[in-house]
Amino acid sequence: MSSGEQKKLQRQEVLARLRAIPATTREEYSARLRGLLSPHLEGASKTIALYYPLAHEVNLLPLPQEYPQHHFAFPRCMPGRQLQFHHVTAPDTQMEPGLMGIPAPAPHLPIIAAEDFDIIIVPGVAFTHTGSRLGYGGGYYDRYLPHCTNAKAIALAFPEQMVKDIATEAHDLPLPLVITL
Repeated sequence: MSSGEQKKLQRQEVLARLRAIPATTREEYSARLRGLLSPHLEGASKTIALYYPLAHEVNLLPLPQEYPQHHFAFPRCMPGRQLQFHHVTAPDTQMEPGLMGIPAPAPHLPIIAAEDFDIIIVPGVAFTHTGSRLGYGGGYYDRYLPHCTNAKAIALAFPEQMVKDIATEAHDLPLPLVITL
């Protein structure tokens, strides 16, 4: 089986586990994970890249209200499988349907350059404790992360997302920190 086929199968298995988590448990896990992230968010103003969570992902949307001293940005998918992050102060009113219906920041909002981030919270389907990441297969973050020269890349993961191994390829970038329960 090729690594691409292994990834596809592992992605399906983990997504099935994620979708089986009851909504109340997902919210409880999300709150706990945001609490574990908090030491990284304390202190002076930082510029932080978030993502708009899908129903089965860690909910990061409370962070802009919980940490008003920071600048938060959300991604917009661009042609060529590229990401562009825009400064968002109110996710509930400044987002619009983006690629595949995932909320994205309105295009008129200020763009934040990759090198201006202090922290980038990276989504994914599955993670290992050593930082390997299985994304959704588009390669958006694998293309974007090398440009985040000043940022610490962090993933927040439900226990159901943690796996022993992930088939990796040369373009798959490991993350320095995966926070899980």
